[in-house]
Amino acid sequence: MLLLLIVWTAMAGSWTDKGCTLPQGYGFVISHGGSPDRDQGCEPEPDGPVYTDTYYG
Repeated sequence: MLLLLIVWTAMAGSWTDKGCTLPQGYGFVISHGGSPDRDQGCEPEPDGPVYTDTYYG
C-alpha cells in the first residue's frame, strides 16, 4: 500500500512540473492514466491552473 502511495505521488509530481497543482496532479493520474504526455499540462488562469492538451511549457 505504501509503495502505491509513493508511485501515485511521484506521478502527481510530474503534473506539477507541467504547471498543475499537486491536488490536480493526483486527480489527473487517475483520470489520464498516469504521468502527462508531452502535450498535456496546465496553463495559468486567474482562478488557478487549468488543464490543456496543447501544453508547450
